[in-house]
Amino acid sequence: MVLQWHQFGFPWLVTAVHSLGGIIGMRLLVATGHFKPMHLDRQQKRLLWIFSTLYTVNIAVSNVSLHYVSVPLHQVVRGTVPVFTVLISLIWRTAPQGYSWRVYASLVPVVVGVGLATYGDYYSFTIVGFLLTLLGTVLAATKTVVTNTILVGGYRLKLPALDLLYQLSPLAFAQTITWAAVNGELSAAWAFVRSLQSDSNPDGVYPLVMALIGNGAIAFLLNIASFTASKNTSALAMTVTGNVKVVLAVVLGCAMFNITLSRLSTFGIVLTLAGGAAYSAVRLNEAQRIKDQASKSIV
Repeated sequence: MVLQWHQFGFPWLVTAVHSLGGIIGMRLLVATGHFKPMHLDRQQKRLLWIFSTLYTVNIAVSNVSLHYVSVPLHQVVRGTVPVFTVLISLIWRTAPQGYSWRVYASLVPVVVGVGLATYGDYYSFTIVGFLLTLLGTVLAATKTVVTNTILVGGYRLKLPALDLLYQLSPLAFAQTITWAAVNGELSAAWAFVRSLQSDSNPDGVYPLVMALIGNGAIAFLLNIASFTASKNTSALAMTVTGNVKVVLAVVLGCAMFNITLSRLSTFGIVLTLAGGAAYSAVRLNEAQRIKDQASKSIV
């Protein structure tokens, strides 16, 4: 919304606003007595700093890769995040029991559907851009696995969702705002804001400021929901949900900007949603089966 409606083409600053929303939101929860942060030792803080760096590098690689590949190709490659999540989970043994063939089968429509939903120019890319996009996909899967591991007790942490957001927001803000200053985005944004303050634009920067405030507030609520969900489910489930989010964003964008979906894109959206539903059904059935077997063994 901010980028499209206000021509605010500064993704690093938007990310910094999201982090700032987390800082302000968490400080408000602390001030009102709704949240009390955990005390972390030096090693735990160091681990969180490493994780926040992974978060920032993931965004950086994704943004850079978009300069070398088309958006449709970028979305198709990123749509394979669930595949890399499975591989990383198996290699790191965060899913020691592995996955059934039904889970693997349910991932096929989720991945293929994103490709069809975002179908477009797949051929405008360079080898460097493709490799960067692939690297960003691996980093995104890694970030999801690490987030889930931290929330459920890995790496000596086991942080509640609010604690993770409380600790990460300042680190992410510092890193993203520093990168924005280094790559010239900060100065370019300042020039853009000054251009809005003219006689031909009586509203000035007010609409943009309000949009950024709203964006930061929504990001804060979304992060709470995302971290809470990640703590109570698996990393693979989060990446499947991420693919479903992509196609829902396509639908929302078409509705907001009056864009007509092609039959192929519509089929891709339906396929992704069906795959997401199939994955959920498979995982629920398997969880119920494990629960029933545990009950029988006790009896």
